[in-house]
Amino acid sequence: MAATRASIICYYDLISPYTYMGFKLFNRFRKQWTNVDVTFRPMLLGGVMNEIKNQPLFAFPSKKSHMIADLDRISGVTGVPFKFPQKFPVNTVLPMRVLTALQIHEADKYEQCIDKDEYFIHGRDISQADVIQQALSPVFHSDTSKVQSYLQRAAQDQEIKKIFKQYTDEAIAKGVFGAPTFIVRKAGSEEDLLFFGSDRIEMIAATLGLPYAGLTSVSKL
Repeated sequence: MAATRASIICYYDLISPYTYMGFKLFNRFRKQWTNVDVTFRPMLLGGVMNEIKNQPLFAFPSKKSHMIADLDRISGVTGVPFKFPQKFPVNTVLPMRVLTALQIHEADKYEQCIDKDEYFIHGRDISQADVIQQALSPVFHSDTSKVQSYLQRAAQDQEIKKIFKQYTDEAIAKGVFGAPTFIVRKAGSEEDLLFFGSDRIEMIAATLGLPYAGLTSVSKL
């Protein structure tokens, strides 16, 4: 059955620098998009890559150099702060499972937990539990026991692991091959439209007839 409202599902993984940039830029405009349902869905990018036999950009030295330069240019044009980490890539299974658990159990805080600068500003290894603990504690008003409970769920809860895998499998089934990927559906339509990359926000806005002020627009995130 076709939905009465337009929808955007963003498949993401924190390991992706373009996901970081895309999340920041997307949130500049979505406040004006009141008639659109937005969902950020965690996935394991490495799992997607392995399944479809794709190679990440950083696997090729020339592409990695271009990626870093490209992200620096995007940062300069948009004003979104960015610093490529010295340790790249890192394993994001634990933080992505934590985000899966938070999406289910802490929906009101979930997006705050995505919007963190630990990796692509401060260069901290987000595969480590203590780094995740430090990043999320302010969201939970320094309630360390609550953050620890989600870390334990991410490491041990079979249901969380199952749901996270289902999200990754779902992304593959929808044709996702990288991050961020936006699955867009117009109001009244049953057709999914796939947009890949942080540079497709203008196209998404045009497709859905939404206001778009441009990359250089100044807005508090």
